[in-house]
Amino acid sequence: MSADTVIVPAAGSAVPKLENNLMAYDAVDTFEITARLEASGLSDRTVRQRHGAKDVFDYASSLVQERGTTQATAEPWLGRDDLLQSVRRAIVLILGAVLGGLTATVLAANTREVLVAGIGAWIIGQAVSGIVWTYAGAGQLKRGVARGTGATLLIMAVLACYVGVSLILPGHDATMAALLMVWCWYSCVVSMLVILGRSWFLLTVLACAVSIVATMLAIRSTAAAVIVPGTALLVVAAVTALLAIHLRSNPEGRRPRWEDGRSAVAPAAQAGFLAAALTLALTRLPAWEGTALVAATVVAAAATDPALVLMRQRLQWSSQRTPLLRNAAWNAWLLTLAISATIVVISAAVSSVVVLFLVEDNRAAATVVVAAIFSALATISTALSAFGQPRRGVLFAAAACLAAALWLLVSSGAGILAAAAFLLAGIVVLLALVADPRTYA
Repeated sequence: MSADTVIVPAAGSAVPKLENNLMAYDAVDTFEITARLEASGLSDRTVRQRHGAKDVFDYASSLVQERGTTQATAEPWLGRDDLLQSVRRAIVLILGAVLGGLTATVLAANTREVLVAGIGAWIIGQAVSGIVWTYAGAGQLKRGVARGTGATLLIMAVLACYVGVSLILPGHDATMAALLMVWCWYSCVVSMLVILGRSWFLLTVLACAVSIVATMLAIRSTAAAVIVPGTALLVVAAVTALLAIHLRSNPEGRRPRWEDGRSAVAPAAQAGFLAAALTLALTRLPAWEGTALVAATVVAAAATDPALVLMRQRLQWSSQRTPLLRNAAWNAWLLTLAISATIVVISAAVSSVVVLFLVEDNRAAATVVVAAIFSALATISTALSAFGQPRRGVLFAAAACLAAALWLLVSSGAGILAAAAFLLAGIVVLLALVADPRTYA
């Protein structure tokens, strides 16, 4: 359970992707380019911060004015390579969760410590990803990684104090504090490496590490208590070294600023509400069914990445080839429902497999329903954030938390009815959003 993959800016309004050949193509003069930039949402203050120009007109003057006899066509927002990269990111997320879970199980005395460390890493990793993606969406990827690294170091300093206090005070176990610190560091570093496009490296390292750890636990080796955490630390060292290599050629300052905090609020809140909903659900389910729910949640989160890439790719393709807005909207609705339903089915199938084949328990209905509903609300929340609606994404994440609270405090029926109502509202909002081609064109 870690924030290894974020595929779009996770906070604030959707940042426009500025390209000279699109903003300046066939422009009559600099004033027209200026008007286009301002229409895309740029202000004088934003231009000064991101591009070093004194105002929008000055920045427009620096763009190359291209002229042509044919209309400029934008490159596809996504292609086959983007889809394959999203699949690799999904596998990295699953392998990272498996490695973290197995390692934490060996080190921690109880599942509570594992859950706290995993949820903490999820929330903090999402917050750092939000900072990096906000800068990356504005064409300032190096600055985003530098600021994300600064925020990570600040968080690590706080967690290091927590570890120190746990070691000093009597009656406090520092295991959870140390586990939380290492897992959060891994989550933040991997999130930045994913945004930098280092998924092949991460996939290779994690595949080797998970194979070693799984083998040690399968044969019940007496050396597993040393080899498993040692392997995990080697992974952390490898990803840290790769990030350090990138930072050596990164001249940007690493000191985070107050505005970076605004970029982190929405993704952290979204992850926090979803984590709270998951925690509430786990308190109601037996231990092994809770394991099935966690597995289903991780797989559903991983599947959401390539699903959103594919959905946006097909939506853009359809909008460019369908002359009637009504037909484009109808195609968008069908595609969105199909992909959302696929993620829900995958989540339900994974939870069923864990309960039926690993636990050998035939009472899987409750877990399957909970996993499907939770995955559906989480998918809607993520999709809304992906299409530039982070506040709505946080809202439906909070709705999932409220439904889980009703399920726990009132009754199962009340929780399911609330979740169904929130799910229906989320589907309506998502369909209304994708019906407008400007959302993804």
